[in-house]
Amino acid sequence: MAGCFWAMLLGPNLLWPLVSPRMENTNTENRVLAEFPKITAETSLEDLEDYPRQIEDYINDHAAFRSPFLSLNAGINLTFFRSVDNPTVIRGRENWYFFNGGASVEDYRGQNLFSEMDLITIASKVLETSRHFRELGVDFVVLLAPNKEGIYSEYMPSYYTRLSEFTRYDQLTQGLRELTDVPVIAPKSYYLENRDQLWYFKTDTHWNAAGAFIAEQMLIETLGGTPMALEDMELSWDYRGPGDIALLFHMPEVFIEDYLYTVNGYYENVEAVPELPFAPLPITRTFAQNAPDKRHIALFHDSFGLFMMDDLSRYFEQVTYYPWQDFSPEYLTKDELPDVLVYEIVERDIARIVSDMDELMQSGQ
Repeated sequence: MAGCFWAMLLGPNLLWPLVSPRMENTNTENRVLAEFPKITAETSLEDLEDYPRQIEDYINDHAAFRSPFLSLNAGINLTFFRSVDNPTVIRGRENWYFFNGGASVEDYRGQNLFSEMDLITIASKVLETSRHFRELGVDFVVLLAPNKEGIYSEYMPSYYTRLSEFTRYDQLTQGLRELTDVPVIAPKSYYLENRDQLWYFKTDTHWNAAGAFIAEQMLIETLGGTPMALEDMELSWDYRGPGDIALLFHMPEVFIEDYLYTVNGYYENVEAVPELPFAPLPITRTFAQNAPDKRHIALFHDSFGLFMMDDLSRYFEQVTYYPWQDFSPEYLTKDELPDVLVYEIVERDIARIVSDMDELMQSGQ
């Protein structure tokens, strides 16, 4: 028994150096793994007290065969217990998986509705931001990406009962349209009414290329451009690996039933070239000389905006992308102002709209 114990303890670590060059060593956990803690001249006594825990975190995150063992554990749980071992993942029906982080479940259940005062506060702040940019000669537009849980509620577990099908998303859409003159793009109703096409990934929190395309065309139409119908495009699909939800619990690929859609035929003769001078900053700017729309638009976005980059960059002559978590008002100066600023945010994060508006209004100096 002692021999078996030490073999189990040391065997993987002795075998790992021999097999690791042949295995995929990239980080697949959708998070930043712990780094080995360093002791420097600036290290304080308080830091040293935390040193053992940091060492333990590093060992846990970089243990030999960590990913295969976690995938094996996830496969066992799915096969025998039909469950996942991550509280931020919801196993739905028919191989659909949902996110239990942030306000996703509260949004789905309709239990976190805005008060009338909260809604007025948000609307007033959005209107103030729109007027701020209007004075600078910039049009301001809001794009609201709906949560996947509300679009595919039929696949949510039945024990997640809904208190109201009228959610914060619906409140905000209606409130902004009634209380402001700011254009609001809200594709939720379109997704709910058109069920012949998948708009979201089954193992990911995000919309797929088809869902992003609908939001893009709504935006283009709102801006007075020429939208195209999805029916006029050629859709192709192929198997995709695990989405961000599947990565949260190391879902083995054998259990994944998900597909990567590609929208073909959209201004394929237009080449969008990234402008390299912006490379040191968390900014992406594209330039398409023969784009159909000669305007410069900027997109203040979260991860949903990443799925819009390909098509928007071919439709507008210039597009600047500002990730919200890395945005700084100094990036959007008077010399860098676009013709249109699009504010995109996903439903589960709309509580941060007021703080985002305050930050955006510091721009244009």
